[in-house]
Amino acid sequence: MSELLQFDTASSKIGGENVLQAMKSDKKLMFNESYTVLGRELKAPALYACYDLVVIGDVVVDDIDVQGSLTVTGDIKAKTISCLKSITCTGNIEAEKILGNEIIAESIKCQALSCSGNVIIRSVIDAQDSVVVDKSVMTGEGILGQGKFSAKNAVAAEFFEFDGDVRGKVLELATDAAFGEPHQSVGDDAIASVSAQLAEVISETLSAAGAVDEDTLIETVTKLSAVDEGLISDWGKLSGKLAELSYFDKITNFRDYLYVVMAKKLLPKEITDYETLSHVFGDMLEDAEQKLDSLEFHAKTIDDVAYALKIISMCETDIKIDKDEAYDKVLQKLGIKYKTAIKYLR
Repeated sequence: MSELLQFDTASSKIGGENVLQAMKSDKKLMFNESYTVLGRELKAPALYACYDLVVIGDVVVDDIDVQGSLTVTGDIKAKTISCLKSITCTGNIEAEKILGNEIIAESIKCQALSCSGNVIIRSVIDAQDSVVVDKSVMTGEGILGQGKFSAKNAVAAEFFEFDGDVRGKVLELATDAAFGEPHQSVGDDAIASVSAQLAEVISETLSAAGAVDEDTLIETVTKLSAVDEGLISDWGKLSGKLAELSYFDKITNFRDYLYVVMAKKLLPKEITDYETLSHVFGDMLEDAEQKLDSLEFHAKTIDDVAYALKIISMCETDIKIDKDEAYDKVLQKLGIKYKTAIKYLR
C-alpha cells in the first residue's frame, strides 16, 4: 500500500483554484498542482507541494517542503519547513528548522532559522541555535536566543536578548541600543569581486584584439567563450529541474530525460551526489534509458524545445539513442520531421 497520497487536478474548483478539505492522514501528502486546503487542521507526517500552497487553518506536519509559496491562516507546527519562495503565516510558527525566501508570521520559535530575503515578525523570534538572514529582520516585540545571529540589519521594537555571535547592525528601539559586528566581505561579495575582475580582463583582451585585426578578434572571442565550457550559466536551470524531479520516482517526459543527461555531464559531484538528488541519476535515469523508444517529448514553451535541441547537440554521445532519433522526438511535437528539416537546412 502506498505511503504517498497525491493530489493532481481537483474534481471541483472554486474560482478556478484547486480546493481540498483539510484532513488528518498517516500518509505523506504530495500536491502536484497549486492548492487551497480548507479546514480546522491539516495533519500528516510529511507534505510536498510542487507549486503554491494555501491552508485556511492550522498545519501540523513533521516535514514541509514547498517549491512555491506557503500561506497559512492558522499556526504551523513542524520539525522542518523548507520553502522555495515566501512563507506567510498569520499565526505562530514552531519548528526545529525553517528555510525560506521571505518570511512573515506572528511569531517564530525554532532551533535554526535561515532566510535568503527578509523576515518580518509581529511579536517574537525565539531561536536556540541560529538566525541567518541575508537581508533584514524586523520584530514588533523582540528577538531572543543563542548561537549565531546574522543579518544585514535588524530592528527589535522592545528587546534584543541574543547570547552568541552577532553579525550585522541590530537596533533595539526601546533603548536605542545597538548590537553586532559588521559582516566580512565573503561569499557573494567574493564572487562579485571575481566576476568584476573577469569582466575587466575580458574587456581589455577584446580591446587589444580588436586593435589588431578582425581575425585576431574572432580568435580571441573563441578562446574566451571556451572558458565556460562547463556552462555555469546553465547550473541554475538544471538544478531547479532536478529539484522538481526529485519528488518523483520515474521520468515520464523525454524533455526531463534530456535535462538529467545534461546535468550529469555538467554539474559537479557536490550537486549530483546530493542526498535528495542522487536517485534521479541512479534508478530514475536507468529506468528512463530502458524505455527511451516509448518516452515522448512534451514541452510547455518554445524555450523548452530550443533547450532540448541544445542538449542533444552537446550531449549526443551521452544520450542512449541515436542523435537523429532524439531530434525527431523533439521536432515531431512541432509537426516537423527531422529528415525533412535537415534536407532543407543542407
